[in-house]
Amino acid sequence: MQARGFYGLLGVTAIVVVVALALSFTRSEPRVDSDIGKAVLPTVNERPSDIAVIAVKRDKGTVTLRRGQSGWTVAERNDYPADPGKVRAALVGLAELKLVEPKTRKADLYHRLEVEDVKEGAKSALLEVTDGSGQKMAELIVGKRRPDRLGTGADGIYIRRPGDAQSWLAQGSLDLTGEAKDWLDKKVVSIPPAKVKSVTIVHPDGSTLTIARDSADAKFAVADAPPDTKWKGETTIAEPAGALENLELNDVATAEAQPVPEDATTATFVTFDGLTVKAATWKKDETTWIRLDASGAGAEEITAKTGKWVYAVPAWKANPLKTKLSDLVEPAKSS
Repeated sequence: MQARGFYGLLGVTAIVVVVALALSFTRSEPRVDSDIGKAVLPTVNERPSDIAVIAVKRDKGTVTLRRGQSGWTVAERNDYPADPGKVRAALVGLAELKLVEPKTRKADLYHRLEVEDVKEGAKSALLEVTDGSGQKMAELIVGKRRPDRLGTGADGIYIRRPGDAQSWLAQGSLDLTGEAKDWLDKKVVSIPPAKVKSVTIVHPDGSTLTIARDSADAKFAVADAPPDTKWKGETTIAEPAGALENLELNDVATAEAQPVPEDATTATFVTFDGLTVKAATWKKDETTWIRLDASGAGAEEITAKTGKWVYAVPAWKANPLKTKLSDLVEPAKSS
């Protein structure tokens, strides 16, 4: 009897231990199955038109997108217009994010998914979305993207809610990468060379080069050039006329913060329809800058966009604006 009692007590004890462990596990690892398939940011999903500010904070800085009467702007660039396509894609991506699979709850493993708290050296990003009254609509730590490799259209991204130990794999295409300059509307101006009548380039040393033509179907020629000059070719002569076609920026600054220096090179474009655009070009700290001033027919649209700004542009795009006569002439052959 005593032996049976002892073993019975031992069995009960074992059951109690198992139950206790099960309860302990349940408390430390709460069930999340019911969240699978739900929207990651339900408020954003339900009220997209209320979004007024999207802030993406990283260890190296913040990008703040603000919705205004004229569209979205980048706060860190004095509210210069943001790339509408990129902002639209971000808004759709945020609204469509869905929880797919729970991942680690261990803080020491967050870095693998890049969902650690934002700090020096972290690869994560803290997303904050607010409405027009300044009320927070959403907050999320955004981590590593997992592109679709099987062609199913199911891209993924790892996320975690601030203050919540549970990390997740979410389904959706969301790209919040890049610095403030990467969110700018890149398009500055586009003047097709077919419309250009003449380009006059004045260099800091006072030397001047003018290429011109009498009609749109004529070829450009160098003004006041000796008739026996041997040119490199028609394409080389015409190259400055295409410098403002599809001009795109790398970065932007206000004209007040980045004034045109006295030693800037200026190129004045005159079109057949009466538009004149003066492009001042200079280099500062290894960056090529352009300032545009327009007058005449159609100048209002250009001035409305470029009036208070100067643009950092690729050097190769600005080089034709610095063309000299010697750049167009065939070098003399050595005897």
